[in-house]
Amino acid sequence: MNEKSTSRNAIIEAAAMLIRQHGVQGTSVAQLVAASGTSAGAIYHHFSGKNAVVVEVARSAISIPLAALKEYLDRPASPAQLASYAMSALELAPELGELLAQLGAGAITDDALGRRLRAEFSMLRDSVEETMQAWARLNDVPAARIEGYSQLLVGLTLGYASQRVLVEGFDERVYLKQAVALLRLPEETPQG
Repeated sequence: MNEKSTSRNAIIEAAAMLIRQHGVQGTSVAQLVAASGTSAGAIYHHFSGKNAVVVEVARSAISIPLAALKEYLDRPASPAQLASYAMSALELAPELGELLAQLGAGAITDDALGRRLRAEFSMLRDSVEETMQAWARLNDVPAARIEGYSQLLVGLTLGYASQRVLVEGFDERVYLKQAVALLRLPEETPQG
């Protein structure tokens, strides 16, 4: 990795940490300089401004699930399996759920940023939809049968992430069990 990409990655990683801790609005370029060990010049060399950094943090956050969905498109998971995978990933990496909650809050308070973040997260939802449709074709399930399931899965996953952060006594296991049951189709064999 060359120095430019190392500097860029340091900025993205520092921004993700700061956004988790302080939110999008509470993260400043000065904090980003200090946390990344770079300079304001380096930040503006790689990004047009703070919102561009935030969008890149979102891209980075969703890159792993996007890559996994693409890699397994030839043997797609069912809607229930996708729910289990998504929420298990958030259980193993709670910082991702915290980041998602903060990015959502940032999207609400800044219209321009919100539009850009919605475009990024729409790609994830579309990839989930593509995977679900591939699973349906493979299992002779009519496409109409799973219409809206990708949106439901995204909503359930964000609800899981939000409640982990906001609700004291949130029972992750029960939520996951119910979410998987809700998305399980009769055509699918329950997983142990």
